[in-house]
Amino acid sequence: MIGEAFWENPDEEKTLVQESKQEELVQEQSQPLLNELEHHSNEESSSSEEPMNPALRAVSGVVTLVVFSLILWNSLGHAFLLETESTDYANEAMSWPITSVHIDSEIEVWSEEVSCGDESTCYEDFFTANLVLNCVLLDDGNYVCGPEVENGTHIQTYLACKPNHSIFAIGGNQYSINGPMPNPCSSAYDLYEYEGNNFPRQYFDERYDDPWEVYDTECRWQSEPNDEPYWNCYFDNGEYDTWWYHCEFAANESLWFCIDAFGPEASSEDNRNASERPEGSTQDILSELSDDVLEVRYDPSDPTRVYIGDPEAAPSNSMAFVLGFIILGVVVFIGVIRVVSMAAKQSNKAE
Repeated sequence: MIGEAFWENPDEEKTLVQESKQEELVQEQSQPLLNELEHHSNEESSSSEEPMNPALRAVSGVVTLVVFSLILWNSLGHAFLLETESTDYANEAMSWPITSVHIDSEIEVWSEEVSCGDESTCYEDFFTANLVLNCVLLDDGNYVCGPEVENGTHIQTYLACKPNHSIFAIGGNQYSINGPMPNPCSSAYDLYEYEGNNFPRQYFDERYDDPWEVYDTECRWQSEPNDEPYWNCYFDNGEYDTWWYHCEFAANESLWFCIDAFGPEASSEDNRNASERPEGSTQDILSELSDDVLEVRYDPSDPTRVYIGDPEAAPSNSMAFVLGFIILGVVVFIGVIRVVSMAAKQSNKAE
């Protein structure tokens, strides 16, 4: 061991050399595996960038075309056909006879907010109407209808114009309609003006700020000792309406006239026989009932087909609707051609 440094160890140096060679061998063996993994990764990334299958592209194009066509149909096509049908129906109704509806007809009119474009809000009138005609069938197979018809049959027709809250309620399809009239919404104004035989009704007295409220049903005085001193009045269906300090009864016409103008100190059960209402008020109410009639046109061969309003005032097809319908057809036709040609090209490339 003479001449060798004491810290040098040949065995340890040999061991280090062997371990270094083993690491180099492991790296050489693992390199092909890494290259193969990298190759597979590149293949997967390139395959993910391949174009969509031709069949899927065709299906996607068809779905897009269908959705776009539905939107155009609701905004243009549906409105055009509805106006066309409404015009034809109005032209037919011009030759129909006119009559007034029976007092048993039930009509409800109300207003709701609707979208009118530019993110603004408008109010539209809507209604439901169960119209009753008193008719008799003649020997020739046609009907004659009117309040004066004796031994007639009550024929009912249901009309409705309601808001359409569906997701496709755009353009000319904002309303949900029912009945034989293609566009009953055009009759909302005529029905709004008609009060029919509905009670309570208001009678205006120039002596007071508030009008008299007139009931054709019962008004009852509070009979319990602990109750407030006022009258309770009810609707035709028997439901409670409201209370009044003063109510007097017109016995011959079976009408109640109620008002609060005299204050609580004048409230009494004896008001029933009072005569504070204006002279002739009951006759005015009865005259309003007879004058307030709703006239409709009806088809003599089928009285369920009615027309409300003036058919001559019905709108005719405008060029805007005609052009819109033509544009709708052209757009759909072009869309079909593009989808078919796209599918054909993709099929040729696949081959």
